[in-house]
Amino acid sequence: MNSIEVHNLTVAYQQLPVLWDVDFELPKGQIIGIVGPNGSGKSTLLKAIMELVPLSSGYVKILDKSLDQMRKHVAYVPQRETVDWNFPASVRDVVKMGRYQPGRLFKRLTDLDNQLVDEAIEKVKLTPFANRQIGQLSGGQQQRVFIARALAQGADVYLMDEPFVGVDVATEKAIMDLLQAMRDEGKTIVVVHHDLQAVTANFDYLVLLNTRLIAHGAIGDVLTSENLQATYGGQLNLFAQLQQIIQEKDFPIREKGFEDK
Repeated sequence: MNSIEVHNLTVAYQQLPVLWDVDFELPKGQIIGIVGPNGSGKSTLLKAIMELVPLSSGYVKILDKSLDQMRKHVAYVPQRETVDWNFPASVRDVVKMGRYQPGRLFKRLTDLDNQLVDEAIEKVKLTPFANRQIGQLSGGQQQRVFIARALAQGADVYLMDEPFVGVDVATEKAIMDLLQAMRDEGKTIVVVHHDLQAVTANFDYLVLLNTRLIAHGAIGDVLTSENLQATYGGQLNLFAQLQQIIQEKDFPIREKGFEDK
């Protein structure tokens, strides 16, 4: 069983396609990067999977079922810039939202719910800040609050939109360590990311996107000069940056002469 299936997916804004006939299947239990240039439809893809934007065509399946059937098993972490950080809520208040499910929005949380909330806050190392208003946190701490909310939900599939933007190196490593631990527990984590070097070093699987699907698969299979050219066009400096990483990781190169480009 795949974690996510996207079939013939097209999304258009004002009749202009942002995603065009995208079709792929993603494996379970891996950290999967969604990579492409600005405006390539990466964030829209996650929103389409979560049915946060209307589809012009196509459909999505989560663990071989519809999103409505599997919604409690899917957690979504939006971009930090889309959140109103002045909202009068504490870290604990936000993380508790992960325990509310459709049909029980107004029910009191149980002792088990509160225990899972505390454990999620502890996992992201925010226990000392549990009662702090979210606007008083640093950028990295704010990002970890929403990861904690996703953890509290107890999902099997996690969709994260640029979770590393605006965080320092130490926080990025802490988040990456957490994602890898989740992966090792059998969770599937899909991450929109802008840094190909970090994706190559830390992720298992890659989707290259530029309005249409360019390629998807294991890192070593996808990162070819042809695929990168199709994804990024004239941004050829990426090849030079990737060359050293690919050689160090001993990834196979499909294209002869790549080292000379």
